[in-house]
Amino acid sequence: MTLDAIGGIIGLYGGLICGLIGWWFGRKLAKKNRGLDEFYQHIWKTARSYSWYLTIFVLYLLFSLNIFGVEMSVPMVLAMLTFIHIGSWGVIGAILTINLSRSEPFQISPIMMGITIMVISTSILTIIAIWMKNIWILFITVLPNIVGLYIALLGRKKALE
Repeated sequence: MTLDAIGGIIGLYGGLICGLIGWWFGRKLAKKNRGLDEFYQHIWKTARSYSWYLTIFVLYLLFSLNIFGVEMSVPMVLAMLTFIHIGSWGVIGAILTINLSRSEPFQISPIMMGITIMVISTSILTIIAIWMKNIWILFITVLPNIVGLYIALLGRKKALE
């Protein structure tokens, strides 16, 4: 067994153990402060639901990249999916907690949402196309750009009414 493999094992299982300890300690403190109520359950169920939507989107993106000939290893794909799923769950949960705790929830305009979708999808896929030296990957941006444009134009139409 090489030194890299030993480091990988320590990092993999050490991260798992640290994460479980943090999760347990956080739940213990939340229970002590009566933080595990219906409000908490609603926020994190909703966040998990949105996280699955994003994970499914990334799955389709990865399948599309595979169709265009991008070679990816199984650990790389699983790491991406895990990172996207758990990361989006945490970020969306934090946003929902902040929004539902304020007197006036933060509202993002549909125009900004559409532009954000177009910019992020184009940026990520351009980086992947350059990295993989395959310009055909940029054709995948057509679908998210159409969705983003539709959302932006629909928001503009409602703003003009």
